[in-house]
Amino acid sequence: MTPEVTLEDFRQLFGGDPDPSVYRVVSIEVITSPDDQQPMLVTECGRYSRFVRREGDEIYFRKQIEPS
Repeated sequence: MTPEVTLEDFRQLFGGDPDPSVYRVVSIEVITSPDDQQPMLVTECGRYSRFVRREGDEIYFRKQIEPS
């Protein structure tokens, strides 16, 4: 088991695109939580209480105003 490689890194190391019968190219969208800055999957946003909407590559959350 080796660590994942980006498609660009693969092309640079091996001089071409990966063979689909041998390698699987995946795309995983990850964002950070507005509360604790921990990574979370984009598919988890709908379960997040402050999630508002997603438009293209932008994800909107309600801002929590801290009392002063």
